[in-house]
Amino acid sequence: MATNLFVLPRLGESIHQQGLGIYYILNHHTGRVRSLIQLARENVHWYLMQLQPIADGLDYRWSVMSRENDCALKAATDRQIAHYFSKAEYAEPSGAWQVMRNADFGFAKFTPIEAPQDISYAILTFDGEEMNTPIRLHKAPAEWLQEDTNTDIMQLEFA
Repeated sequence: MATNLFVLPRLGESIHQQGLGIYYILNHHTGRVRSLIQLARENVHWYLMQLQPIADGLDYRWSVMSRENDCALKAATDRQIAHYFSKAEYAEPSGAWQVMRNADFGFAKFTPIEAPQDISYAILTFDGEEMNTPIRLHKAPAEWLQEDTNTDIMQLEFA
């Protein structure tokens, strides 16, 4: 087994209330936002949602990310996390992964050992029990979430 994996609670924090909010996928070639993702919680259930255009193309709505009826995210076990990340491509940097997933999508938080304050996030997609390559998420700035801001999420330039 790879030596880059650490089981909680030895390192890293779990995904909790401070993780709620809007994240974006950045097109690194153009520097433009590709997609907006929201980690939301209702009662005891966690959900991943994506901002998508409505049929008229003028308005947008948040849609739950799931291809099946299993919409709520559930915490991945240590064994599942080891299965997903104990591959050579995840050997560096060393750190702790926390994962929540439904049948098709997941949200991951990575805490590196060397710089625990430099937490990274990713959206995961699954084909059965096999994880596809994670896609890096960036936490949206706090001003995107304030109602009195001049930044309108709908006015962001999408790639």
